[in-house]
Amino acid sequence: MNKTFIRMLFFIFLLITAGILYAGPNQWTLTEGISVEAFCISLSPVDNNILYSTVLGGYHVPRKLYRSADKGNTWSQITQNNDEIWNHVFCSPESSSILFMTDNSGLHRSINGGYTMSLVTSGLAVGSYVSDMTYLNDTDKTLFVSAYSIYKSTDGGENWSPSSTGMGYLSGIHLSASSINSSLIYATGGNGLYKSIDKGENWSLLTSSSNLYEWRCIRVNPVNPDIVYAIPGSNNYYLHKSIDGGTTWSLKSTGLPAWMLLDIATVPGDGSTLFTTSPSGNGVYISTDTGETWQEMNNGFSAYSPVINQLIVIPGKSPIILAATPLGVYSYTLTTTSVEKELWEGYEGDHRDLFKND
Repeated sequence: MNKTFIRMLFFIFLLITAGILYAGPNQWTLTEGISVEAFCISLSPVDNNILYSTVLGGYHVPRKLYRSADKGNTWSQITQNNDEIWNHVFCSPESSSILFMTDNSGLHRSINGGYTMSLVTSGLAVGSYVSDMTYLNDTDKTLFVSAYSIYKSTDGGENWSPSSTGMGYLSGIHLSASSINSSLIYATGGNGLYKSIDKGENWSLLTSSSNLYEWRCIRVNPVNPDIVYAIPGSNNYYLHKSIDGGTTWSLKSTGLPAWMLLDIATVPGDGSTLFTTSPSGNGVYISTDTGETWQEMNNGFSAYSPVINQLIVIPGKSPIILAATPLGVYSYTLTTTSVEKELWEGYEGDHRDLFKND
């Protein structure tokens, strides 16, 4: 049995049993080009160097679109129209030049990296408030949006059709699709949490418990689709975890602040590491044991920036976490341990390309 094969086996064993190991301490650094509040960040699934961010200028002040081509290190403004008030930006899984923007008039689509936009009207009502978007890892790269109901597109977002059979009226919907099961998607809303195992054709209600409701965020584990993380609006906005595909849930709060969590982010290819954020000034927390325990990771933030609007993780052997904050976009690099680095450098197999993006 040669040395490379032994290393490969040990590497796979680490991924399965303990997740990827990271060393520290590291710290957050403010990236260049955005000096006001960053509201939303989206990473291109096609090219992990490219990201977009909507940037606020104040209440009812135009929100501009910014772009980074170097993994968030530097940003440049794309849109110039002073009338724009963009809310969210979502990158297409088909091309780094295709993206979607939302404002009070509905969903807009761009095919040239955000320089021009066209309002999507086929299947979506003008004025629809789009709160989230995701896609399945299938051959069609099926897109889903939430707009007080669920809609899907199989042609890159040009045309949309209802995809909400089995659902009631939903508000504040959040979506999460499995990266390894191309038919599995979850949706949260005011009246419960829903799951589809047939690409959104049919949905089943997983929970409508009186003490868990108004689910505000959900994420599927990138390695095990039976593990799901979510934050219900009830119960002080604590993080909950399911290990049976959303059937039952348990509170996971060891090391977390007393209340009010906003977002969850996972690391592609790593089934153990995830992050959560607080909008109330408590910053970012990391778990390396699938959410069982947590610790604060706020080194480098200024006194006012631990208010986090959104987190994005750029995959790679040293993943980069980007945080949208009131002072701009912060960056944090997770450095792998020396053992893990040796495994990355020594493992010369086709499967390495599934994880290596830098």
